[in-house]
Amino acid sequence: MKSKTLRSGVAGLSAIALVLAGCGRDDGGDTEVAGVTEEPCPEAIDDSKGCIYLGAITDLTGPFSPIGAPMIEGSQAYWQNVNENGGIGDYEVDMVTHVRDNAYNETTHSQEYREIRDQVLMLAHSMGTAHTNGILDDTRQQNIVTVPASLGSNWLFEEGVMEFGTSYCAEAMNMVDYAVDNFDATSVGAVHFPGDYGDDAANGARIAAEERGVEFTQYTTAPGGTDEQTAVIQRILADQPDVVILSTSAIETGAIVGATVAQGFEGQFIGSTPTWSAGLMGSQAAPALEARYLHAGAVAPWGHDSEGHIEMREVAESMGTEPDDWFVLGWGASSVIHGLLEQAVENDELTRSGLYESVDTLTGVDTGGMFDEGAGDYSGDVNENASRSSIINRIEPGSPTGLVLEEEWYEGPTAADFEYTEACYLM
Repeated sequence: MKSKTLRSGVAGLSAIALVLAGCGRDDGGDTEVAGVTEEPCPEAIDDSKGCIYLGAITDLTGPFSPIGAPMIEGSQAYWQNVNENGGIGDYEVDMVTHVRDNAYNETTHSQEYREIRDQVLMLAHSMGTAHTNGILDDTRQQNIVTVPASLGSNWLFEEGVMEFGTSYCAEAMNMVDYAVDNFDATSVGAVHFPGDYGDDAANGARIAAEERGVEFTQYTTAPGGTDEQTAVIQRILADQPDVVILSTSAIETGAIVGATVAQGFEGQFIGSTPTWSAGLMGSQAAPALEARYLHAGAVAPWGHDSEGHIEMREVAESMGTEPDDWFVLGWGASSVIHGLLEQAVENDELTRSGLYESVDTLTGVDTGGMFDEGAGDYSGDVNENASRSSIINRIEPGSPTGLVLEEEWYEGPTAADFEYTEACYLM
């Protein structure tokens, strides 16, 4: 079972979160009928079925909108497909009505959460680690199961949270181990944003570098294009690490890889999950990325032929959807939620409290091969069930999204043996 007390250094919650915590119901937040109706969904396939309403708060207009928007589209396509194939028991699922844009702003996230809180059974997508931390006291009070659209290792310790995929921390461990095993790296640099995402990855990279006995250098950078990356570009060129681990957004990936390679850097880059966007294939950095960049992902790219990928592509093509690997992740994450909802319906526990109590009893779900074996198992303690493997992708022009699978479910020795005691970004 997850620790109920860690709170991962977020005890100092924002003022808005404290306001939310004081807005709970008088009955202790056990709103068993919230988000489930006998009436059909607004766009019902079968009018005889009731409706399960899922909430989502994501970035649709801010810096991570290239991730948030297609993830939501992937989730919506998944549930449309579920509804067209009979729904879940006597219900169909709506993940359209209560989708909100946080523009990647923490205060907006909390405000939008309060707007939809009483209308949803669970929060099926909550983008941003700090943003989600800011509402967790209230989601717990309301018995609202929350699915973060981020991969912070802190989620492993949080009650009422369904994390999916390997954490940024373990992913970075795998990137370092992969660099040592495949490129004979003896020096590693980690370029990262400050904060929960970047520090989670940087600390994971540092732990792996220490375990493997390689030189480690850490470079903190801020969001922005080439001009904002001048300092870190110059440091990489001066230090010449064998491999550079990137934990930024796609904008910084293109700027750093393009500029360093153009100035003679011959090392390898490996990027965390959020560092890639298909739009990079049309940038000036594309040749450098093809030659020197690998991507670590939570799911295999669009063109992979798992059972889940094949079904996803069939649905997406019928909708006229353009290939996007974030669409893939949104679809895959929904398959994990599907498992929880099916269990709740089967057990006649389709309520907030029923779902909340069921998360830690879920022993695994069938994701059609989109996630590694054991996905959706929340029944044991942190170190028994934490995901520890990563997809490794390479760049290939002409592929649907620019990424193709290089190695499936790579698990390096550092991640395999690592014992979680707290969120990595606190280490």
